[in-house]
Amino acid sequence: MNAATIPISGLVFGLLLIAPSILLIWWFKLGINKQLLVSVVRMLVQLSFVALYLKYIFLLDHILVNLAYILLMVLFAAHSGIRSSSLRLKKLLVPTFIAMLLPTLLTLLYFNWAIVQLEHIFQADVLIPVAGLMLGNTLKSNIVALKTFFNSIRKEEKTYCFLLGNGASKQEAARPFMKEAIRMAMAPNLATMATVGLVSLPGVMTGQILGGSDPVLAVKYQIMVMVIIFFNSLLSNILQLFFAIRQGFTKSDQLDKSLLDQG
Repeated sequence: MNAATIPISGLVFGLLLIAPSILLIWWFKLGINKQLLVSVVRMLVQLSFVALYLKYIFLLDHILVNLAYILLMVLFAAHSGIRSSSLRLKKLLVPTFIAMLLPTLLTLLYFNWAIVQLEHIFQADVLIPVAGLMLGNTLKSNIVALKTFFNSIRKEEKTYCFLLGNGASKQEAARPFMKEAIRMAMAPNLATMATVGLVSLPGVMTGQILGGSDPVLAVKYQIMVMVIIFFNSLLSNILQLFFAIRQGFTKSDQLDKSLLDQG
């Protein structure tokens, strides 16, 4: 099977779709044209740089460079996650970084060693793309988990205080909110797993098929990628919320309202 390529003219034709998008946004007065243009420009610049430096990172394929790049990816993901959750950056950045880094490294090394069975488990052209797939999904689920957890406790603060007043520890009183946050965060992953192949053909599988890979191999990769994404997101969410319980309350076990402000 020949790989489907995209020439420069194809990129130009693809970007032309932005024009009718702008017209539709203007017609319905959605007010997001500026945001759209900024996002498109940022995407083009960022992905152009990615195409350039990943080429050299893959050629170099040095373990320290690969790990440093993973650390940088996790740091940006943690920063973005806290900002998107409308929480205080200074207090939660380090816990969020750890909650994302540990599951990601664990899952990545297991994927490369036990599933793909690479001789070089830090191989850049596998390690970095798979890390990006996992972090993108983990970031989305962490945002949902954090928002759901803190918003639920803020709305149901009387219930939380009632549990404390009846002898529950902070961890015990927060557990129902933690469970609900994890369920909400993992719901999209479960829905995607249940409908894959029927409703949609996911990105990994589609990309491999367009790149000329055997569809059977593409399916194998897609199955494994979805499993590790689910595991990584679940473990990261649990760690994230355990850290949130430690960091998000005062010494008297009351919700720290200042945490809900960006800073």
